[in-house]
Amino acid sequence: MKRDIDTLLTERRLAAAVIIKGEHPNPTFRYAVGPAAQHLGTGYLVLRPGSKPHLLHGGMERDAAAQTPFERSEYGDWGYAKIREKEGSPVGASARLLQTLLQHLGVSGDVLFSGVLDVGQSYHTLERLREYLPGIRIAADTDPGLFHLARLTKDDEEVAAARAVGDICTRAYARIEEIIRGGRLEGKRLKDAEGWVTIGRLRRETRRIFFEAGLEEPHGNIVAMGRDAGVPHNVGNDADVLEEGKPIVIDLFPVEAGGGYYHDVTRTICVGRAPEELRELHSLVREAVDKAVESLHVGASGRTYQELVCDLFEARGHRTIRQDERIEEGYVHGLGHGIGLEVHERPNLSGSAANQDRIEPGSVFTVEPGLYYPSRGLGVRIEDVVHVKQDGTIETLTHVPYELEIAPA
Repeated sequence: MKRDIDTLLTERRLAAAVIIKGEHPNPTFRYAVGPAAQHLGTGYLVLRPGSKPHLLHGGMERDAAAQTPFERSEYGDWGYAKIREKEGSPVGASARLLQTLLQHLGVSGDVLFSGVLDVGQSYHTLERLREYLPGIRIAADTDPGLFHLARLTKDDEEVAAARAVGDICTRAYARIEEIIRGGRLEGKRLKDAEGWVTIGRLRRETRRIFFEAGLEEPHGNIVAMGRDAGVPHNVGNDADVLEEGKPIVIDLFPVEAGGGYYHDVTRTICVGRAPEELRELHSLVREAVDKAVESLHVGASGRTYQELVCDLFEARGHRTIRQDERIEEGYVHGLGHGIGLEVHERPNLSGSAANQDRIEPGSVFTVEPGLYYPSRGLGVRIEDVVHVKQDGTIETLTHVPYELEIAPA
């Protein structure tokens, strides 16, 4: 959790960690600074064990910076305009500004740098900084990284944010169901008073609900039918008209506007009666979700649950990624991932032997088994977000019904 950052800095014998904020959204900066981060442009946050963090920010954002509990300074306080003129390049100016700031704060020794920036420019800036400030050493991060380790467990406020986003996802799914139930079949295709009901219309309705509720979809969404449902990351064709009996995989992963917390939920539905094969696949995937969640316990390896689901699917005659990482049909991906300020965080629930992630109190992650047969126009995925409470009990933060068949009027 956030309160662990100071301890982690000390344990790793770091003199400081510097989070560099560029123009792009930076989840780590948002994590350390809090909600005020969305109103800050470029800047630097310097974290030192046992000391108050120092935030360097632009002068036009002084009111947003004043909402933080940090020591603060502005670019102008360090004569940045003159530094830029003298250095003649953004790389040199950034390095000189960092040198001035770190020297003022008395930082020397191993320093960890974090940020979402251009790789080449960042490399050359840090190389130049080492020339300007020989007393620091640029530290290599570990796996998991310091900030990823802190973010691996969530406090009550973070969990509440993820839960609230999930509640809005529930409304979006309810709207999709409402549209389908309000239509009628003409042959195999769905139509209502507005015309043919398409994948694009379902997608637009979810986006409208998210926009009105203050959510964004920086990574888009998945509303995929038929063969597209059988390829996990196919987003779906907006022109497709909904057809009776075809699986529709709907994967929504919105975030609070301004770079807050995500939720990630998937359901598989179909219009009208589902064919027997689709019902069987859906029932088995639902069984996999239930078995995985019921088995969760603190201290267990995340990969344990991937193995459990592979055991189940293989016993029922389906090939899995454990047998062949190149497979395109069957169970073709990992079981889940952490979720928070990024849609994919730690812990990972994958089957790789390299995965050492464990289930801890405060963990928030997805459980999302699926079975995919694009050659037969079939795909099923069910995904919930779960939270491991401090007492070790498990709660599901997703409350969307699992119903497969939705009958039109």
